[in-house]
Amino acid sequence: MKVNYTGRHMELTEPLKHFTKERLDKMATYLDDIIDVHVILGVEKHRHAAEITLKTRTSAFVASATTDDMYSSITQATDKLEAQAHKYQDKRNTRPHESAKAATVEE
Repeated sequence: MKVNYTGRHMELTEPLKHFTKERLDKMATYLDDIIDVHVILGVEKHRHAAEITLKTRTSAFVASATTDDMYSSITQATDKLEAQAHKYQDKRNTRPHESAKAATVEE
């Protein structure tokens, strides 16, 4: 998994990168084919924004969050990504398979 970081109006520190990387590593349990991740962290006045774009072979997930603390913004954005990944996995796992469709047609 390749992670690109962009800081808008702020200097990206190693603890921020490490915290984000730890949160994104949890996504690898849900999505095993993560190709690219782009993390955009920005500060405007008192708002700390985090936007994360995660690309897999078959789809892309985007989540953003804005709070008064950068760590909580990152946490909220990764939680949103996890929810999207769970929904995507459920859709993939519950769709009818071709063999099941053929069995119902023959009956």
